Amino acid sequence: MANKENAPITISVGSETFGFKVPGHAEIKFYYDTGSESLYDASRNLIIACALDQIALRKLIESKPALVPQIAVNLMRVAGTGLEVKLENFPKPAGGS
Repeated sequence: MANKENAPITISVGSETFGFKVPGHAEIKFYYDTGSESLYDASRNLIIACALDQIALRKLIESKPALVPQIAVNLMRVAGTGLEVKLENFPKPAGGS
């Protein structure tokens, strides 16, 4: 697992924290201008590319796809600042669903 303590950007989703590298301008431009068919796909591809633990992040967004745009917006908002972002107050999935 990647070392989140040394991550330039950390984003907490509930009780889990994910580390991300800072997206570069060319990387953002690639995903949003040429690399995806939809805004959702562009956001998903960007956050996966920047995630230090891509497997854990893929599992999270597969179970909670609505987090994708929120994480992408926050990732770009704090790019280069080292600020920590917390995404909280998400409903817990009902048992068995």
